[in-house]
Amino acid sequence: MGVDMLSIGEIAHSTGVSRRMLRHWEGEGLLTPATTDPVTGYRRYQDSQLGRVRAIAELRALGFGLAEIGQLLDPHLEQSTLEVLLTHQVDTLQRQITEASTRLVHVQHRLDIIQSKSMEIIMNLSITALPSLNIWGLSTTVLDETEIGHAVKQLHRDLPHTDEEIVLLYDGTDDDQITVSAGITTRPESEAVSRIVVPEASEGVTVTFDGPPESIGDAWVLIDAELEKRHLTSFGIYRQVNSVTGHVTLQAPVRERH
Repeated sequence: MGVDMLSIGEIAHSTGVSRRMLRHWEGEGLLTPATTDPVTGYRRYQDSQLGRVRAIAELRALGFGLAEIGQLLDPHLEQSTLEVLLTHQVDTLQRQITEASTRLVHVQHRLDIIQSKSMEIIMNLSITALPSLNIWGLSTTVLDETEIGHAVKQLHRDLPHTDEEIVLLYDGTDDDQITVSAGITTRPESEAVSRIVVPEASEGVTVTFDGPPESIGDAWVLIDAELEKRHLTSFGIYRQVNSVTGHVTLQAPVRERH
């Protein structure tokens, strides 16, 4: 019998299943070593157990959970139980396909926007001085760029209703947080808003394009890529002006890239 015994390392090498996973399966009752040394704890397996390890791995690849795999590998598995398990997995996989198809549509849409707007942004990009800004609005802080979208929506809701263009500001000069502001150039009657001043910049990038709100993040990526070609980098307070006609103007100070 000793000739046919395999160590956990040999099992892992032969099947491609990690030792950690083999131990996990043992803990779940799916795989039991033929022998375990009471002193060293070393596990030994029979050569015939390679088939069981591969079967477990194949069922995991098909998306079955460990509890379901335990039932599927039960030699006394009944047809009715098998049908239930397989039907449940068919439903799960179909749901995953539907969800993946939805994600694919969104990803493709984003790619289409980037490709269609890339040339427009490059053609409309200019390097000029940026004037100072005086707006009346609201501000909030976020800890990460991924939170900016939610913050902007909240500021839009709280900002007094106006037919003017909306100015958005993103100040990431503080390492610990990003200050997001939204406002208008005309002082409203509401006392909830405050005056926000942005200093002028001797050199900055300006791009105006017609694009949906969800394309703004990708537009900045395209702008930074074009600036890099010119050995420039953006910094400081980033500006976004949403016109009433749907056009968006993005601006930021720039400096030489070191």
